[in-house]
Amino acid sequence: MGANRLDRQHFPWLPCLFASACFHFFFLPPAQAAQANRNRDSQGREAVRHAIELAEPGANVDELLMSERDDLEEELSQVASGSRVSFYSVYDVDSSSDEGSLWVVVAGNSPLESDQLYDFEISDSLTQSSEKFNRLLAHLALSVPKNKAPSVGRLFLDCCVRDTHGETVSDENVLRHSVERYYIRIYGDVWRALEAYTQWWQAYQKVAVPLQPTVTSDAGFQRISLERLILGFGMHPQLERWEMAVFSEGSVRVIAVDSIFPKQTRWLSYAFRSTVDPRIH
Repeated sequence: MGANRLDRQHFPWLPCLFASACFHFFFLPPAQAAQANRNRDSQGREAVRHAIELAEPGANVDELLMSERDDLEEELSQVASGSRVSFYSVYDVDSSSDEGSLWVVVAGNSPLESDQLYDFEISDSLTQSSEKFNRLLAHLALSVPKNKAPSVGRLFLDCCVRDTHGETVSDENVLRHSVERYYIRIYGDVWRALEAYTQWWQAYQKVAVPLQPTVTSDAGFQRISLERLILGFGMHPQLERWEMAVFSEGSVRVIAVDSIFPKQTRWLSYAFRSTVDPRIH
């Protein structure tokens, strides 16, 4: 797709495209409903492809790979059950990046009028991505209870913080296994990976912090805290704490981002001398 950022587009034809499929879906038997669901997914993919063609007339859409992001749909379903929102990652065939551009298709049955397509490009600033995310959540006309605020925060991080690969961690088991898998993927050699992991984990234990999301009520919003593990290529894993305000309609504002461990980003070293016995968990 190239390095150029795709401009936002408004597609007035999309509400009509999805409205009919969504209306008929509820009145079909299971087999036909499944087929209708596949058809709707195909329509969503075609909407994204058409949007890319409009934004970049010279783009060869046949050279793009598109995959469903079921993980994001599942996260959204924790807050907005029954919403017809499809997430897609789009990649260049020859791209070496792990992160494709993220596109979201909303079925045309929202009570609010707005764009039906949202794109979260890697080149966007956090502010620009946040604006898109908040428009998307406003489109769905949500009412977010306190216990669902962390789900909105996790979805926000996955959609908007796309300049570095990372994942939200909620307990020590998730953190430990995420760091192990990262080192194994980077080094390939199990023993070198376990040594790097052991050194990282032993150092982290000296500053270990609670990883469970926290939610506190503030004036007009829920203040949440989430821990995010940054897994940048060529760098040691870095744990961050994100403080965010989640408003009742689902909009999000970043309050603060702090590095927990290590405090400074650190480059990986590929020269190892064994100093500890690797431990398998």
